[in-house]
Amino acid sequence: MFADWLIRQASPADLEAILATEQACAEAPHWSNAHWLAALNGEQGSEPTRASFVAESNGSIFGFAVASRADQLAELESVAVSEAARRKGIGKALCQQVMEWSLSMGASELELEVRASSDGALALYRSLGFVEQGRRPDYYRNPTEDAVLMAARL
Repeated sequence: MFADWLIRQASPADLEAILATEQACAEAPHWSNAHWLAALNGEQGSEPTRASFVAESNGSIFGFAVASRADQLAELESVAVSEAARRKGIGKALCQQVMEWSLSMGASELELEVRASSDGALALYRSLGFVEQGRRPDYYRNPTEDAVLMAARL
């Protein structure tokens, strides 16, 4: 199923599939439908301040990423890949798409936060040039743990 996949801009029509992927991924932030629709619609000004991307194969969505930008700083707000599709380069491709979008929007740095126990995610982000900037103690709940703050120059 994951041999031929692509990364594309997400749309509000993808909401149901994105929510299914999000709910199946315990590590992902769980947003309300309204929050997701705002992310999928971006901002309606002259320049978008948010972008969402999905990983798709044969009409099925199995990963997503959301980014926002304010001036020269962008944030990777959320990225998740379904368990069956992990370790195939999809998460990396989603992050690279966010990095490309951020750079094209004038950002010079991309930041993110990740659970301190997410060894796979931490390794992925480091491979993309992210470095630890600090921590937020007890930031996450269920279970309670630190958030690792990371950033990469674009």
